[in-house]
Formats: sequence, structure tokens, C-alpha cells
Amino acid sequence: MTADNSRTHASYADKPMEPSKYLPILKRVGWVLIGVGLLDIGVMAYCIVGGTSYSSSFNVFAVLAGVFLLRGSLRTAALVRWFAAFELTALSALVFAWPFIVPLDLSLTLARLHPFASFLGFAGATFILGLLSWAIRELGREPVQEAIASQHVRQCNVRAAALLGLGLVVILGVVMTSVRNSEAARRAISIAESAAGPGYRFCVTSLNVRTGARGTVVSGAVAAWKDTEIKTIPIHWQEP
Repeated sequence: MTADNSRTHASYADKPMEPSKYLPILKRVGWVLIGVGLLDIGVMAYCIVGGTSYSSSFNVFAVLAGVFLLRGSLRTAALVRWFAAFELTALSALVFAWPFIVPLDLSLTLARLHPFASFLGFAGATFILGLLSWAIRELGREPVQEAIASQHVRQCNVRAAALLGLGLVVILGVVMTSVRNSEAARRAISIAESAAGPGYRFCVTSLNVRTGARGTVVSGAVAAWKDTEIKTIPIHWQEP
């Protein structure tokens, strides 16, 4: 148990638990999570049918968490608050780090050529950040924390969750920088330049190097763009 959680338990230990105070908060957050989760599942199904790539950390997990919150699970409330702090910090850091991960020129070109899709992405990110902030605030309210302390539910430190989220983004940035400065990345861009032709700018978006008994297999993708077009060039070669 962390020091801040110890102080929380000490301050609430002599207070009676009043379900009428904390249950409405849990149910409010639960219904929102269920709604967002079901919407996310619908979007995921639509993308699968349309052959569009889609990834999310909500969908089924949000629905299940919402159901447990509706049932008054304080353990779920503590876990949801921890994961919300982790994701909020990671996504916020990713927003600031995005120009270093994806070239700014590529992002601006994408926004100019596909304004509606870019707007949806921006609106979705803003909504998720707002939702996470709201969930952290609601589940951190005094009635919920009092109930958690009175029932001796173990809580993980939300500061540790925030630091973990920040650390993962830093690691991602370091890995991406290392990959893009590697010899394999330079060869991938050289292959993409031959395939795309003149006038394009290039950025390695994925690179997978597998070494086995038959040698090294490199596969990935390179984004090629100019003012009027963006395309993805698949990359694949094998080395002895």
C-alpha cells in the first residue's frame, strides 16, 4: 500500500460507508462506459466489414467495467481510475510527441487532403481525453474514496499509473528514433524511392526484422507523400 493510500485509509477509517452517496457516482460512470464501449464495438465492426484497420482499448473492456460499476464494485472503481490515469497521461504525452513520431509535413498533408477524416480523428482524441479526465475526477470524489477506504479495497497509486504512461511514450519515441536511423530503415526508404518515383517525401511507418535459420527477413511499410497524394509502400526483402 502506498503512502498516499495509507493517508486515505486513515482519514476515512472512522467514517461509515453510505452506499446512497457513492453508488450514484459508480452507476453514472458505469452507464457512460457501457455507452462508449458499445459505440466503440459498433465502429470496430463497421471497420472490419469495410476492411479498414481499427484499434482501440475500450470496446468490450469498457462494457465489462461499466457492468461491474453498475453493480457497485468498488474494486472495479479503483482499477478503472488507475487505468484512466495511465491512458490519459499516455495519450496526452503522445499528442505532444506526435510531431516527433510522425513528420509534421505528413500530418499537415493528411489534414489538407482528408479534412473530414482528420477532423474525426481530432474530435475522437479530444473526446477520449475528456472522458478519461471525467472518469478520474468522478471516481476520485470523496464518497467513492470513503467507501473504498471503509471496505479496505486496495488501490494502486494513480501517480505511478501516470508515470508509467509517460514512460511508455518516451520508450516509444526512443525506439522509433532508433528504428528510423537504422540501416534497415535507410534501405527501406531507398526501395520506396525506386517504387514511388520522383517528387515524394518518405517516412518509415513500420519495420519488422526477423532472423531465423534461413537468414534475416525484413518487412514493413513506408509512407510516401507529396502535396497532392499520400500512399503507403509495402517493403519486403530477405538477407542471407
